[in-house]
Amino acid sequence: MAPPQQGEQCGRPAGSALVWFVTALLLLAVLGGGGCLVAYVVLPPAESPAWIPAVGLSLVALPWAFWLATCAYRCVTTRSADRAVAPAASGSIVSRNSPGS
Repeated sequence: MAPPQQGEQCGRPAGSALVWFVTALLLLAVLGGGGCLVAYVVLPPAESPAWIPAVGLSLVALPWAFWLATCAYRCVTTRSADRAVAPAASGSIVSRNSPGS
C-alpha cells in the first residue's frame, strides 16, 4: 500500500471544505429569503418595503440557479470531453479493421 500523499487528509477529498462552504452559503440564502418572504406576509402593506419580496424570491431562487448552472456546466464539459475522445477512438477502430493490415 502506498503512503498517503502530502496533500491528502485521511481519505477526505481536497474540495470537501469548499463543498461545505457552498452548502452553508446556499442554506443561508434560503433562510434569508424565507425570512424576507415571511416579513412580507406578516408586515402590514404600509410598513413593508417594496424590495422585500424581490430580495426574498431572489435569495430562495439562488440555489435553483446554482443547481441549473452546475447541471449545464456538467453537460457541456461531458460533451466536449466525448468529442475530444471520439475521433481518437474511431480512428483506432478503423485502423484495426482496415483491409491489408
